[in-house]
Amino acid sequence: MNKDTTVGLGLHDVARMLRRDFDRRAREQGLTRARWQVLWNLTRREGIHQAALAEILDVAPISLSRQLERLEEEGLVERRADPTDRRRRRVYLTDRAAPALAGLRELAMATRRQALAGIGADDIETFTRVLERMRANLCQRADHTEQGE
Repeated sequence: MNKDTTVGLGLHDVARMLRRDFDRRAREQGLTRARWQVLWNLTRREGIHQAALAEILDVAPISLSRQLERLEEEGLVERRADPTDRRRRRVYLTDRAAPALAGLRELAMATRRQALAGIGADDIETFTRVLERMRANLCQRADHTEQGE
């Protein structure tokens, strides 16, 4: 197998294994993947409208809506009308979400520690730089494609 092929397969395989490990840890805390993904994404995109969040999570809007209803009932998120578009609702974390998010951060650190065990800081820094470059290359390509180039 050539190295170009193994990079993509390797990234996919490691990403899958990271998700599984994190999912296992989260399940032990009573959190499903759907729940933690919504909460986690809202930490970076608080105030996002539901349709955009559904797209990012790659789920049907109705599935996200059901998930948000449950999280709202638990007091972890709230949906507010978009002031510029009455048809849209924006999603926000509540103060009650803070303990769940703190727990998620601890789980993420545990998974990260396990995954990076025995790997030196220089290698981690190099790997991070390579991933950032790959992401930039693919984003640049996506931007050109969307512009019709």
